[in-house]
Amino acid sequence: MGAPTIGGQTTGAVTENSGIVISGDLDDVGFGTGNNDDTWSISSAAGYGTATINPTTGTWSYDLDDSNPVVHALDPSDTLIDTFTVRMLDADGRFDTQDITITITGAVCFTNGTLIDTAQGPRPVESLRIGDRIRTLDDGLQPLRWIGRLDVDADAQRSNARLRPAQIAAGALGSGLPRRDLLVSRQHRMLVSGPAAAMAFDSAEVLIPAIKLVGLRGITIDRTARPIAYYHLLLDAHHIVFAEGAPSESLLPAAQAMEMLPATARAEVAAILASDDSAMRYEPARTIARGGGRYRRFRDRMQREDLPLIAPQTVPEPAA
Repeated sequence: MGAPTIGGQTTGAVTENSGIVISGDLDDVGFGTGNNDDTWSISSAAGYGTATINPTTGTWSYDLDDSNPVVHALDPSDTLIDTFTVRMLDADGRFDTQDITITITGAVCFTNGTLIDTAQGPRPVESLRIGDRIRTLDDGLQPLRWIGRLDVDADAQRSNARLRPAQIAAGALGSGLPRRDLLVSRQHRMLVSGPAAAMAFDSAEVLIPAIKLVGLRGITIDRTARPIAYYHLLLDAHHIVFAEGAPSESLLPAAQAMEMLPATARAEVAAILASDDSAMRYEPARTIARGGGRYRRFRDRMQREDLPLIAPQTVPEPAA
């Protein structure tokens, strides 16, 4: 009889603040063995969430702790890796262990008080509800499918600077936008357009994280460290929405992360989005700016020529 060996699903992926508990099935694939007499347990806990396993079937689950400051500060363009270790013991006292690797993707968000353009006009983000129609740049009014919230107190912001939002002063983007001061998470991407964007990123319209705009006129990090709430808005696809009139992005779930979800979790997401192929629809609404050198060239030209971040023709007038 061969020694027990763990096989099956040993990876998973989840987007921060999605509320989804991911899971996977493990098996004893050792020669001459099976699952009937195996006992499963967690021998080393996860760092950013709670991992559990069914002691008889080997089905594990992982529930991400969205309140963890490290998780919340995660850049949406990056990933955070969490691991936990599973132990399998057979009836003869032999065992095997296996690390389970979880890839965590960050989410971008608006702060409470931000006015989002809707079918009823600008509304505070905290007043939005699932089903509300959100104004988008490309496809008119689109229904809100999911909204997430995370509260961040002043102490958390003092201890972790990445939890402090970026502040975009009224008019700082050009074309009179935003209409009022706008606070977004540091990695929330804003739509930037014009010749400087085209020169640096080979596209006339690009999405740039707010943190990469800090230092340009009127764009800073908010250091008041007052309690705030971050809100995530998920539509049927990645869209350009309007926050204080300024074009920005809705939540973009990482396509790879969505595809890696187990069937049960993917079904939950599909139910929320009312579409069984939802994971395939999340392509970026615009080119996502990347590359340190490109950012430097972009910023240098913006400062040298005092160009607006939003070309006047980019944003249409609000519908009557």
